[in-house]
Amino acid sequence: MKNYRTILTVLMIVLFFETFAIAQERQILLAVSEKADPAIKNAVVRLKNCSVFTALTACGGAADTQYVTIDSETLLPDSAFQQAAYNNLVIVGLPDQDALLQKCWGHQIGLRSGEIEVLGYGKWKGDFGTVECDRNPFLYSLRIKDHPYSTNIIKISGTSVAGVIQAVEAFRNGLLNGIVPAGQGKLIETSILDCKPDFVVPPSLPNELDEFRQIGWTQPNEIEYRAYIDLAGYQPEKLWRIKYVKPKIFDNVSGESWVHGLHRLSYGNAVTIAQFASAEEATKTWNALGQSNGAKLETLNSFECYRFEQPTDEAFDKSYGDVRYFVSEKYLIAVSLPQQQTELLLKNYKR
Repeated sequence: MKNYRTILTVLMIVLFFETFAIAQERQILLAVSEKADPAIKNAVVRLKNCSVFTALTACGGAADTQYVTIDSETLLPDSAFQQAAYNNLVIVGLPDQDALLQKCWGHQIGLRSGEIEVLGYGKWKGDFGTVECDRNPFLYSLRIKDHPYSTNIIKISGTSVAGVIQAVEAFRNGLLNGIVPAGQGKLIETSILDCKPDFVVPPSLPNELDEFRQIGWTQPNEIEYRAYIDLAGYQPEKLWRIKYVKPKIFDNVSGESWVHGLHRLSYGNAVTIAQFASAEEATKTWNALGQSNGAKLETLNSFECYRFEQPTDEAFDKSYGDVRYFVSEKYLIAVSLPQQQTELLLKNYKR
């Protein structure tokens, strides 16, 4: 019995230190297939000192801002499952050249050589790049029962080599989710939810709001554009959602870490900017918001805002904060940051 206890104690110590070692990883693994086009392999070098990686490290979501380059193929065997799960993955390449990218692709973007189809953008032919962020599918799988922190996946791809290279550049400029053209594209099927891909960067906002760091931005699709029509009959000309992260936000596996994460539908700790054709359209849309259920008028730093609680649904049984809407010239701006950071943003906002 004594020997049994000794063996059990040793095993527990070994397991503890193995778990501790894993917890200390949380690196940024930059995965590129050994089969990738040489131009793609050359392009990823430009991701060194990327601002997204800097912000991810600053909030504790990564152990080091410098990424570790690996071949995608090394993460495919079962023996590499924990390495893939407990680190942040950045996969760059074409799906037909990268088995790891295929394995992690998901259902948001339909992509094949020379053609792309995305809900809210339509079906296009041509050279396009794509950037998509989400929770790491290895960590959020049935094989991992529980874990104290979250990791992310960033997929940088495209319809062609030129598209992938353009997506790398867009990611370097902070794009977390979106589609970017690498030339002239052709819309081959039309619907009411077509949105011409572009790459217009958002208006400048502070990189830091106290301990919150700007990590990047999402390019909303036509579904979000058209949602504004229901308010006062006007659709924005441009939309951007700039994301901020706070310390330790990825130090748990929860609804909170998703709401404040990097997915295109993660609305927490964000600033959504809608640019209308005129100040009149923006103001009428803001006034219509004030007539909506749950609207509460308040003043922050001389700006009148309509405040709403973030909604709950079957996935989230509690609200993770408020959303405040204010208008400035032709811009309608929604802020889901906490009040302290919102006041700081308004204090530095240039009308």
